[in-house]
Amino acid sequence: MKNIFILTKAEQRAVIVILMALLAATIARRFLEDRAHIPAPTSTAVRSPPLAYPSENEAEPESSPR
Repeated sequence: MKNIFILTKAEQRAVIVILMALLAATIARRFLEDRAHIPAPTSTAVRSPPLAYPSENEAEPESSPR
């Protein structure tokens, strides 16, 4: 079993092509799966009402002199 990884130039090229094809297929698959999970924006989206911040007068009640 000596020299199991000695390959000719043609065999090396074939291995590189196969590995690159597998890598490209994996990247494409992940990209397409990620795009499928992104929800499309809709015009009927529920929007929260604007936040009402208390004005300075409402935040600190004035103390009335007695």
